[in-house]
Amino acid sequence: MKIQIPEYIQVLIDLLNQNHYNAYVVGGAIRNALLGLPIHDYDLTTDATPDEMLQVFSSYRLFKTGIQHGTITVLSDGQPVEITTFRSENTYEDHRHPSTVSFSNNIEEDCKRRDFTINALCYNKSEGLIDFFGGIEDLQHKIIRCIGNANERIDEDALRILRALRFAGRLSFTIEENTATAIHKQKQLLHYISEERIHNEWVGILETNALSSILTEYSDIIQVFIPELKEYIIQDSLASINQSPLNANIRMAILLKDISNAKEILERLKYSGAEQTVILSCIRNSEYKLSSKIELKQFLSTLNIPFNTYHQYRTAIDPNYQRENIHAYYQEVQNMHEPYQLKNLAINGNTVKELGYQGKDIKDILQRCLNTVIENPENNTIEYLINMIKGL
Repeated sequence: MKIQIPEYIQVLIDLLNQNHYNAYVVGGAIRNALLGLPIHDYDLTTDATPDEMLQVFSSYRLFKTGIQHGTITVLSDGQPVEITTFRSENTYEDHRHPSTVSFSNNIEEDCKRRDFTINALCYNKSEGLIDFFGGIEDLQHKIIRCIGNANERIDEDALRILRALRFAGRLSFTIEENTATAIHKQKQLLHYISEERIHNEWVGILETNALSSILTEYSDIIQVFIPELKEYIIQDSLASINQSPLNANIRMAILLKDISNAKEILERLKYSGAEQTVILSCIRNSEYKLSSKIELKQFLSTLNIPFNTYHQYRTAIDPNYQRENIHAYYQEVQNMHEPYQLKNLAINGNTVKELGYQGKDIKDILQRCLNTVIENPENNTIEYLINMIKGL
């Protein structure tokens, strides 16, 4: 089986081969190539040690940030490529990190320490596709399966629990029985994982095609880090989830909209300020009345997130939301450049100040002007607004 490898990757493999080292593309790139999915990056593995790699790639710009784990990053044609020395199985500490890193000269030994069979596929042009653990068959049957003993793989690195859910959701695969049993059994090991890493995997899970299935079958795992997400809340959210786009913030808002401490949950999971703004703004405005263009403009004047995000959220959660009408109103407002924010006014604070107002009164006057032009956009002229202010 032949897989197309980009030239900027092949030159690195060729250079290692010329120096009498073996090298392979490994992991997600091969998995995605076989599935016909986009490939975002290529990882290489080799029997060259880190010091030997530094010599081989001495003419390249490179970074040694992961060198203690056997990884260097080489810039090839402007693209960063991680290259890692073969490693062997070892004991793990804190259910996340290997206690020591042992290098190997055996590609099978290196693949054996990986998480799932579909992620342990290797390829180079001379040897073709290498599959030690049945990854190709699992791809064909759409199965996520731990390599070797599932309990041991999960115990080594508890983040694999969430990685299994993410891959299953994204690829619409089934988690193999022994692997599923292991992740249910060892779910409490997630307490050893940092909130930042849980957040990153959780966002990936939220953006998957099969999120409803994951929420239904693995709710007990999600409740380890979001205990507030009770079974009935998940069940009540499924219809809306199925109506929503593959957007993590919108889907998180759907799940949290009936939970009183949503902000606390987001902070606990290390959501950024920008993410929190989107999610909490959607939740706060879940029932905002929008039945006319004027009401829409009044709403837009206070909305602090993109309207399209809110529109998608509201469409998903509210069967009575007049999606097409509201969208038509919004398009008309945009096309006609109708004012709905203070910055859209024909006048500004300096104009009001010149008319004798100061401090907080300036903001109040501008808001009254905005309310006026929201209802009557044609009145958004300097002359009209100055006369209006003089008449107050």
